[in-house]
Amino acid sequence: MKRTQLAAGRRLATRIIAGPLLLAWATVLLGAATAAAHIVPPEKLHPVAEAYRRATFILNLNPVVWEQVGPDVGTIAEHWRALDSAAAGEFVTELNGIIAEATRRGDEANGSAPLPRAVAARQVFERMTRGVATIGRELLRRAEQELGDRYEVESLLRAAQGVYGSFDDVLPAVDPQAYQRLGRCWLAMSSALGSEGLLGRGAAQVDRERFVREAREIVEYMDAHFGPQFASIEGRRLAPWPIHSPTFDRNAVLPARLPPGANTNKQLPRPRQILNMTARGVNESETTLIALGDMAFDSPYIFGEPARALAISCNTCHNKSITNPQFVVPGLSARAGGMDVSNSFFAPHANNGHFNPLDIPDLRGIRFLAPYGRNGRLESLREFVRNVIVNEFNGPEPDPTLLDGMVAYMFEFDFLPNPYLNPDGSLSGKASAAARRGEEIFRRPFEQMAGMSCASCHIPSANFVDHKRHDIGSVRGASEHSKDGALDTPTLLGIRYTPPYFHDGSQPTLRAVNEWFNDVYTLGLSEQELADLTSYVETVGDGVDAYENTVHTLEAELEEFSFFLSAFEFLEQQGKRDLIDATCQTIALEIRAHKWDLQDYAHMPVLDRLAELMDQAYAANQNGAQEEVRALVREYRETYRKHAEALK
Repeated sequence: MKRTQLAAGRRLATRIIAGPLLLAWATVLLGAATAAAHIVPPEKLHPVAEAYRRATFILNLNPVVWEQVGPDVGTIAEHWRALDSAAAGEFVTELNGIIAEATRRGDEANGSAPLPRAVAARQVFERMTRGVATIGRELLRRAEQELGDRYEVESLLRAAQGVYGSFDDVLPAVDPQAYQRLGRCWLAMSSALGSEGLLGRGAAQVDRERFVREAREIVEYMDAHFGPQFASIEGRRLAPWPIHSPTFDRNAVLPARLPPGANTNKQLPRPRQILNMTARGVNESETTLIALGDMAFDSPYIFGEPARALAISCNTCHNKSITNPQFVVPGLSARAGGMDVSNSFFAPHANNGHFNPLDIPDLRGIRFLAPYGRNGRLESLREFVRNVIVNEFNGPEPDPTLLDGMVAYMFEFDFLPNPYLNPDGSLSGKASAAARRGEEIFRRPFEQMAGMSCASCHIPSANFVDHKRHDIGSVRGASEHSKDGALDTPTLLGIRYTPPYFHDGSQPTLRAVNEWFNDVYTLGLSEQELADLTSYVETVGDGVDAYENTVHTLEAELEEFSFFLSAFEFLEQQGKRDLIDATCQTIALEIRAHKWDLQDYAHMPVLDRLAELMDQAYAANQNGAQEEVRALVREYRETYRKHAEALK
């Protein structure tokens, strides 16, 4: 009896686990929408679907980061191998061969060249698509064979649905009728399995005929469009286009999506931002231009597509003006905390064609740190900000007033206070003995560095920079004797809180940085000296209260949104309706992103109303109804003032 109860419980648990997949289809069929929280959890996908979607994203980039595609090919092959070892082996051998041809060095002497990127990417993508369809088909075939074992069938059905989920980011947009029909098939198959009931009661028999009929409709669609004859559309993005489907919409535009494994969430607790004017007691609502810049820094609407649709803003990478060590996009990042900003995804027109991911820089004290960019290519902050908007994130030419505001705001970013440093950058009496010994090493000239010391470039009295560019040997040049490795000297202030290090984030710790210099320049530092030097750099890079003391951010965010809106009258006087648009859109978007941080959900209708007021103000501004815009702004301010104490 106990064994029977255990088996029934196990089967019931299996049905419960299957629920989320079927619920997802039910949600699509019913047209329900899910809300997006500020911290967006990763989409839960079958490993094959995750690998396929990520590899497809990367294969659409220029350049293709082949070393990131290989592991995803391996994941697909691994799951295929359990079903057909020989076919999986052929698959991985074929694709690894294509990747090898695409990545081998050309030989001018005998006229050989690597396989062109676009050709190789297309071949890998098409073979992957056919392989995924084959895996799904085989899983459903086995499910039909195992209909006598409900537990096994449910497991196979979940796996098949998960594998075919590889195409779920495309089919709803390009063939919605077929997608909904297939969704009904999945639901019907689940229903056809009947039920064992609970403890022998309420049992329903398996409807074998119905299950097979629905399964074969799915297989027929997938085989017809993604089977042996599948080919991508010439001249269009690599995607599983079902071009032979009678309901395929050839004019459909795929929504912007980041690949599985991407993370654009900001860290919690947040870094503590210090604005110089607020540290001096100034109310930001009385600094119109700074308030405008604050809004723009948080706004995806200053960018173009796809950053705008993905809600990417300056604050996404530079959280509270600092860094975002969690930020990563496969194909654009080599590791978390960095990205190739000259890529073909966010701004194809400015892509430079080679993979060059940069560590996200800390913007504290940026007014003291010119020139800008990791290689110091831009002399003014205004020019740097414009380049980010237009050439890194595909935005329109920014309004001069917007640039004025962003520069004014960023010029307020202050370094963390550091009680271990004197005004001239020397260590104060509060520093440890180890740090003091390290300071002597830091200032020591080394013959191996042409008689220079660490302090020659990181000048303590100048915020630990020299405003120059140096080639220290950390950049791989275009050729053996190329002169393209010079980088801007970064400050060491606050550096303790911004790992990883170097321009590409290749050094995980400050100790690793010191070891790199010791090894590359053969400085001969002992273990004790390395420890002391690390203690010194960590002390210089320290600061008071580097992070906020709470993970609840809604109260502070809503106050900041009121600062955004304090620029409204100025923008109206200047006739800057486009900037009023951006302000209203940004506040509405940010409220909806942060509202899930509300600690008492009884007040959620107030937040919804605030967002709705900004939506209405945006619509009225679009229609030129300025009096209505003013009334809606007044209502927003009054509603916020009335409920501010409860909105935490």
